[in-house]
Amino acid sequence: MKSTILHTMYDIFSDWSHHLPVVCNRGCSACCTENVTITATEGEEILRFAAVESLAPWLAEKLARPRTHQSVEMTTNDFAGACLEGREIDQDDIHTTLPCPFLEENSCRIYPARPFGCRVFISTKRCSSIQPALVPDYYFEAATAVNQLVEHLGQREYWGNMLDVLPALLDINEFREIGTLLDQTLIIEARLRTLTAKPLPGFLVSEKNNGQVTQLLETIFSADVEGKRLGDILNGH
Repeated sequence: MKSTILHTMYDIFSDWSHHLPVVCNRGCSACCTENVTITATEGEEILRFAAVESLAPWLAEKLARPRTHQSVEMTTNDFAGACLEGREIDQDDIHTTLPCPFLEENSCRIYPARPFGCRVFISTKRCSSIQPALVPDYYFEAATAVNQLVEHLGQREYWGNMLDVLPALLDINEFREIGTLLDQTLIIEARLRTLTAKPLPGFLVSEKNNGQVTQLLETIFSADVEGKRLGDILNGH
């Protein structure tokens, strides 16, 4: 059911934001760096896609490359909880802009299974390594809110940099074919670098954008998933 819920949220967010004049197209990869964070649920989507598309050797080769990415110190919901409680947050900035290893000729090889963090990277103005993406403030806040829900969905499971979470999942029987192609020490070290996804502490939404973001969240919560209201499922009912 988690996969169904995940894709329901993907689809609703996509429909909600379809009116934006996005300039992104195939081959535009300025935002595609190795600093993508995912949940275990999103990682399983990628690994299943790799298995179906016979990409196991290719993916293993990408995961086995020398580590250059940075691990993350706080999950999105940890950060949100700290902000909502008024706590000061001392986080190191992530400076690396190395390209995502899953790019092939500037196009994403796992595009159909890309995680939410990649799906929301859009721009209404052509961007580059020196020109950041441009989106409305309400879009950024809405994307953050849904990202919090994605983490809530995967709570108590792995959360972290995509290049850590994917190896961490390779002890699951379903993905052992890929796991056998990697050094087991690499898998163990990746697992130690992951964090644990946390439940939703509340949303980081400004008063200015509350109306637009709330409209999106209400659509998500009222969606039907296998005969149940999605909001009830997320609340554990």
